[in-house]
Amino acid sequence: MGGKTQNEAPRRFSARAKPPPDWAAWTREALAGLLAEGIPVAEAEVEARRMCERMKIRLAWFRQRFDEFVEMQERAGEAVDRYMDERPEIDWDAEDAPEVPEPPEQAIAQAIHAEVMAAAKEDRWPRHLHFHDV
Repeated sequence: MGGKTQNEAPRRFSARAKPPPDWAAWTREALAGLLAEGIPVAEAEVEARRMCERMKIRLAWFRQRFDEFVEMQERAGEAVDRYMDERPEIDWDAEDAPEVPEPPEQAIAQAIHAEVMAAAKEDRWPRHLHFHDV
């Protein structure tokens, strides 16, 4: 059926599992790009640091949203498990088994996923993360 066994540890994924980026290298690359555009050194150094700080803010948001997505996915799975466990008379493996209704947590997870993918793939960020230079 759809649940975890008593001996099975809950699965927990986290965006924090990866080591942080090499921000010094990132800043050097940004600086090189700005210098290549002909921006004076002092101005480029300030702007490269500002770009790096903004990228850190975006990454922190992404990690937070990813963790929230995983949490909602886990809650949705638990809700489905509960639904199925509360109906032991149904053979969930049968071809004619009824559809399990989608729990509200699944819609929340899908909304978070859409928000993150819009930022990552389409450069559409929430208002507080919209920077013209990053």
